[in-house]
Amino acid sequence: MKDNTEPEPEEYRISYSLEDSVELLTKYFMAVDTEGAKKMFSFVCEKNDFNASLQRVEKWNRWSSEWEIKEEKWNRWKASWEKVSSSDNFLN
Repeated sequence: MKDNTEPEPEEYRISYSLEDSVELLTKYFMAVDTEGAKKMFSFVCEKNDFNASLQRVEKWNRWSSEWEIKEEKWNRWKASWEKVSSSDNFLN
């Protein structure tokens, strides 16, 4: 019988950019939570001497077959932009 005390690892996708680059890159990790995935990403960056800027952390939802955003660098900016762009007077 399986011991249910430990959570199952889930798939995380981390989008990041490297210093002096405009290209967005992606790495995948299996972790039990967002912080675990970020720690693994940090370890990879240190090991490979990457100067990376984390842009987005997503978790795979196997039930809906979609990536769910767990953390995003520009979350506040995007929320403000969506509020402004959805107003009636924005383009008029």
